[in-house]
This record gives sequence, C-alpha cells and structure tokens, in this order.
Amino acid sequence: MDQNKEEAIIRLEGLGKQFATSNGTVTALDDINLEIRRGEIFGIIGLSGAGKSTLVRCINYLEEPTSGRVIFEGKNLSAMKEKEKRLARQSMGMIFQQFNLLAQRNVLQNVCFPMEIAHMDSRKAKERAKELLKLVGLEERMNAYPAQLSGGQKQRVAIAGVMAMEPKCIIMDEPTAMLDPNGRKEVLEAVRELNRKEKVTVILITHYMEEVIHADRVYVMDSGNVVMQGNPKEIFSQVDTLKAYGLDVPQVTLLAYELKKSGVDVPDGILTTEELVNALCQ
Repeated sequence: MDQNKEEAIIRLEGLGKQFATSNGTVTALDDINLEIRRGEIFGIIGLSGAGKSTLVRCINYLEEPTSGRVIFEGKNLSAMKEKEKRLARQSMGMIFQQFNLLAQRNVLQNVCFPMEIAHMDSRKAKERAKELLKLVGLEERMNAYPAQLSGGQKQRVAIAGVMAMEPKCIIMDEPTAMLDPNGRKEVLEAVRELNRKEKVTVILITHYMEEVIHADRVYVMDSGNVVMQGNPKEIFSQVDTLKAYGLDVPQVTLLAYELKKSGVDVPDGILTTEELVNALCQ
C-alpha cells in the first residue's frame, strides 16, 4: 500500500455520544476506536439508526462527543478553541443527500461560489473550478443550470464545490440516497477519480453495500458499535454474519455464496461479476 495511506489523518479514541430523551438517556455511540489513513477510501455501513451519521457528525464536531477524543492530523479537536475547530472543520468537507446548489447560478458559478466567499482571485477560482469539473466529468455542462441537470450530475457539482476549498478529507453522508442506480454509479466513479487524482481521503457512509466494494477498508456498525472491520473481501466473505445484522450483500456476492452452498467451488468474498466469471471458468 502507498506509504501515505499508512499515516492516520483521523483517529477516534473511546468516542461516545449520548442523547437525553423523554424516555431516558440513549447511547448513539459506544466506545468507538478507529483510525482513518491518509488518502484511503474508508467505508462505513450499517442499518438506519446504527450510528453512522452521528459518528461522522462527531468526527467534524458538528456534534460534540460525550466522551473520548477525535484526533485530526495529530491534534485533539476537543482541546481546540472554537476558531481552531472551525479551521479544522474546513479541512473536512461534508457531502449530504441534498445537493445545496444555487438555482440562479450555472454549474461553473456554483463551483466558484465557495472560493468567492474565501476571496480567492476570480481567475484562479475559475481555473480551479474548470479543473474539478473535468475531474468529475462535467466540463461540458459548466454553463448549464441546476434545473437542467440530473440528480447524479447535481451531486457531482456539489462534490466539485466542496473540493474547490482543497479539504484534506471529504465526509460523504449517504450521498447517493436520493439518486437512481445510474446516478449512484456516476457519483461513485467521480469520488474514486478525485481520490486517485487529488489524493483526498474519503469517508463514505452508505447503506448500499455495492458502494463500498472499492473502499480500502470497511467498518460495519450496529447499535452504536463497530461490529465488523476489514477490507471489502474480508467483510463480504461473512455473508451469514452480515445477514444476522440485517444487512444485504452485493448481488453478485450473494449469487456466489448460493452457488458455493450448492456445491460449486468458488472462493468467498466475490465482489464483481468479472471475479465470479473468472472463478467459474477456472
């Protein structure tokens, strides 16, 4: 693995989060310990209510943890003053389900907008925006307006806008939940391209299992706890365990699993159609 990927950009130590409700205290996160390496794609999967969104909101201190520490680039966020936290938060771009584009601005102007707020030179801002739109495959739509775009295209514009400020990592909280399968594919391809070309660390929260097969590592959450961890092949080799947590697996993985149960000699953890075809041919 690339040496840069061995260096931790984020480390969580004993992270906990509790909420007071009318029925008592609810534990959303319970003693989470994990390390996210610089430059990797880090997937977090689990059912709704597993604690995924609370976890990422604690990572960038949109929610303050009840206990534990968040270490970002070697610095403890809980020990920072509010101004320092804001600066650290700027290095962690957030992508949500909603696209948050300005309807009256075209694609290029939307990507330039955060750089305008930061008082960047307009010529340099346009150059950077065009470069990012090329990376996400939208350079030919830079003069289009949001109403003229598909959902996948809108989300790619939103990602380019976040990347314009050159964050150290981007946190994607169910970024494809409102998209059709083609839109999801477009967005994930754009994210992988940005990770490869811009070396940005990606934290991807999703309940679509297929979306993490290209991640470097995957953590599975259930009831506020990390219950499984490993690379995608290791995670999806454990079909029965995932099912016990109420989770699906990629369809091709399930097909390979059923074939193996019926006596066909295929390896565990098949993730793509190509892998399954190769295994069957052998």
